[in-house]
Parts: sequence; C-alpha cells; structure tokens
Amino acid sequence: MKYFNIVKNKITDKEPLDINQQLVISLNKKRIPNWSQIKQLPKFLNKGEKLQLIIALSILLISFTVLITKSYINNSISVAAKGGEYTEGIIGTPELINPILANTDADRDLVKLIFSGLMKLNEQGELIPDLAQGYEINAEKTVYTFELRDDLKWHDDYPLTADDIIFTIDSIKDVEYKSPLKNSFNGISVHKINDKTVQFELQQPFAPFLSILTVGIIPEHIWHSVPPFGASLSKFSKKPIGSGPFKFSSLIRDENGIIKNYTLESYENYHLNEPYIHKLNFKFYPDFLTGATALQNKNIEGLMLLPKQYKEEIKNDDIVFHNFNYPQYSAVFFNPNNNEILSDNNFRKVLALAVDKQRILTEVVNNDGQIINSPILPGLEGYSEETQSIEHSLEQAKEILEEMKWVISADGEFRTKGEGEDEKELIIKLTTIDQSDNVKIVSIIQENWQSIGIKTELEIIAKDKIKKDIIESRNYEALVFGQVININSGPYPFWHSEENTHPGLNLSILANKDIDNNLEIIQTTQDNNKKLIALKEFQERLTELNFAIFLYTPTYTYPVEKKVKGIDNIKFINLPSDRFNNINSWYIKTKRVLTK
Repeated sequence: MKYFNIVKNKITDKEPLDINQQLVISLNKKRIPNWSQIKQLPKFLNKGEKLQLIIALSILLISFTVLITKSYINNSISVAAKGGEYTEGIIGTPELINPILANTDADRDLVKLIFSGLMKLNEQGELIPDLAQGYEINAEKTVYTFELRDDLKWHDDYPLTADDIIFTIDSIKDVEYKSPLKNSFNGISVHKINDKTVQFELQQPFAPFLSILTVGIIPEHIWHSVPPFGASLSKFSKKPIGSGPFKFSSLIRDENGIIKNYTLESYENYHLNEPYIHKLNFKFYPDFLTGATALQNKNIEGLMLLPKQYKEEIKNDDIVFHNFNYPQYSAVFFNPNNNEILSDNNFRKVLALAVDKQRILTEVVNNDGQIINSPILPGLEGYSEETQSIEHSLEQAKEILEEMKWVISADGEFRTKGEGEDEKELIIKLTTIDQSDNVKIVSIIQENWQSIGIKTELEIIAKDKIKKDIIESRNYEALVFGQVININSGPYPFWHSEENTHPGLNLSILANKDIDNNLEIIQTTQDNNKKLIALKEFQERLTELNFAIFLYTPTYTYPVEKKVKGIDNIKFINLPSDRFNNINSWYIKTKRVLTK
C-alpha cells in the first residue's frame, strides 16, 4: 500500500500509468531526466511521437550547424592552400632548358620556373633580390657586391654557393657556349669574396646592369664536367637541375623524339616559399590554331597567348582572359637611303597625317590594343599620355604636298613634280612580312596614301626571308614591322644612330644629335630625374622629326581557367615568360582561417 500511495502522489496525467512508468517516476526525484532515462525514452513513445522527436532534433541540429557555420564564416577568411595541378599549352617545342642557352619561348617559359637568378621581377615588373638577400653599389656605379641568402639549395639538395654564380657568368662569356647572352656581359668581371658573397666589376657605369642579373644560375657540380660544345646535347638541357620554384618531374616524347608533355612539381625547399600549386603540366603545339582548339576542347586549362583572331572562338565559360600590357608595337619605319624624298621631314609628316590609326586598330585587332605616339609604351618608365603625335588629317596632308609642288594633273590619279623629261611621279614602296595583321595594315595605309595622290606599291615578303633579305640589309623604303622592346636595355638599341645598320635594331635609317644625346643619358645615368627628363625630350624630338609612324601596341591576352587564382596581380610583362613572375603566389585550393 505504501508503494501505491507514493505513486498516487506522483501521478498528474489523466490516463493511468502502467507499472513500469510508475516505477521510473518513483525512482527519480529530479524533474530533469538523466542520460539513462533519456535512453529509455523510445520505449515510451508511439510511432507518431518518435517521428515528431526526430524532426525536432533534426531542426535543432541543422539550426545549430547553420549558426556555427555562419559564425565561422563571419569570423574567418578564405586563403590560399597548397595542392592542385594546372595544365597549360605552349606554342613550340622545348629544346634547351638552360638559362644561358635558351632561345625560344618554350625554353624561356620552363627556365623561368626551374631556375633562379640573383635578381628577379615581381608582379609589378620591379627588380627585387632573388638568390641575393641584398647588394651594395659603390659611388662610381661600377662595383656591385651581392650577399647570397642562407641555406640556398639546388633541386638535388646540393648547396648553392658563390662558385655557382661565377661558373654561370664565366660560361656565358665563354665563346664555345655560344650563349645569346654573351654580349650583355662584355666588359664585366666577377669574382668570389667568400662562399656567400660575389662581386661584379664594370668597366663603366651601366644603368640596366641589375636587370641582366635576372639570368638563371646553373649548378657548377652538374655542368663543370660537360664540355661547352656538348652542352646542347646534355641530358640536363632536357631534365635540368635548378633552384627555382618548380623542379623537373617527367617528360613524354613522341615517336620522333620531340617533347609533347612536360611536368614540373613544386620545390619544397624553394627559398621564397614553396608554391601553392603542386604540379604544372605543359603540352606543346605547333601553332596557335591547334593550341586554341585544345583550349576550347578542354584538353588544356590555359594557353601561353591567345591571338585576337581566336578569342571569339573560345566558348568555355570557365576561361578568364587576363590582359597584360606588353612591350610590343607596330610602326612604319623609313629608310631615306632607298628613297631620297623620305629625307624630307615635311614629306614624312604628310605620310603620318594621312595614316588612319583608329581604323587600323579597329579593323586589324578589333580594338584589342592601344594607339601609341612613341616607342615608350603604357606601363614603361617615362610613358606619358601627354606625348602627342600628328592627328589624322587628309586635308592638311594635301596642303603640304601642294606647298612642296607635288600636284595631280586634271586627268591624273597620282601626284607628280616637274614637266616633260623632268617630270617625276610621287611613288613609295611599302614593305611588310607575310602575316595577316601586317598585310591588313599595309592595305589600309596604301589606301590612305593613295587617297592623297601618293602612289603606293606593296611588297609582301615571306616569313623565312624577311630577316635576311629585308631587315638585315635594310632593303626597304618604308617598312611596317612589329618590334618587341627589351625594357631592360631601354630605347637605345632601337633608336640610336649607331644602331642603324645590322646587327643594330634601329629600323628608321635617320640620325639626330639631340636624340642620340638623350639616348646616351637614358642608357648611363643613375639619376632617375635626369633619366625621366631625357626620356621626355627623346620622345618629343622623335615625334617632331617623324622618325617613324607609331601605330598601336596590342594587348597580350592570357587565357586561364578561373580555378587558378592570383594571376590578376600581374599588369605588365616584358617577355611571355614574365606571366610566371609571381607563380609561387598562384593557387587553386583554398582554406578558411579565423581572423579573431
């Protein structure tokens, strides 16, 4: 009876409790159930109650998860994480993956990733130390002393020391190597102070000296036993050992022995931090059409360069078009030695007035570029939007021709001067390479010039003959050609009168003392203010004398799948391989880290 009296006092439900329920209640004096009791709960619930409990618990769990996730996201940020791989297409085939021998874009691309120099370019195109932790320059600007970073290692774990620096420079200067960089180091000596210190001595100050020290350093312990004449045949020119952010992993050749695939892996001991991306795969194609097709078909995730004519054909929504400023431009160059009238600045001005640059930009590159007025391009030191060139004006061009006594007869189409046997027709030959863009350019210019009465003959030269038959011999009157500027050397090699003949790069065979003087200042001064003043005066004089007709600089379009992040930090490249300037900052994987 005592038991049932106790139970009776505990009962609050209208329905009678069975003996088990009564027992549970009688044994627990607390109103909050313990874990043992909770485990017994399913025994007391009917099917509907169990479903309701499951739904309630699920809602509670989801709400709690959302709350925690939201709190984590609000108090954390997404950052780059290690991992992932990327596959890119390159036009051409690697032949000499050796920084002192590399001579093609494919070679230079791989060299950029595998090797390191004393200096390097960052994503802004600025020179910063690489293997060097610092350097000093004497007051005369003729002695440069470099201190190497601690614990530098090659990909095979050998230590990198001053001996490797000296071996590399001496190899470049060795005529047997036939390095394309040899001329850059003429008049420069290097010696070892200790294992971590090297010193360069210049015969005279050379402002761009630091820029040539971006050349990759090669390992002495690998190359000292390879004779210079056999360097190109060494296995290490295909499977190199370097100290850069990525190291050689594997390659695949076709049945003819040509490399078709090349794989690199991130170098865990890279002195500027191991790259985030673990693996880079490269596939090589004979031309841009094949490369663009591979990109569209998703056989690759990026292409070294996408020419504008293939841009609209890429329908892959995962591709991002990264546009870089690139030091390349097209212009009309003059050679008065082959047509005397080109010696007259008034006539060169007429030719410039008649050229419709906007039409050329629109029809030739679909506005995928920028009209230019000088060889100092956007993004280069000394560039100024204030540099003005002649505005397109056919009427003004005609007026100057009339003043020069070049007239069109009533029944004539082109201008002449003189009468009878002394009559001379105004005619000019316009030469270019057999490439679609260049052919379009000269066709437009021909139409422009002939519209004001200048008879214009076109000469289209095959790609394999333009260099030897036309460029080297300066065998042209007016030449439409594209030049890629080496920003490290500045404008000197392209515009100084001493460079008018081969192997010089000045294609306008004209000379002016003021221009030469300014170029010499630009080349040698260490005073940045003097350099900027000289650059400004050089451009003003060049445009005033109409040494050339500057047309446009194209945009460098680098297509890459959007999964690859970190590329947008690059705005300007000097060479195609400079797209990798900040490769160790690229990433594919991400992770979240707390900010508080």
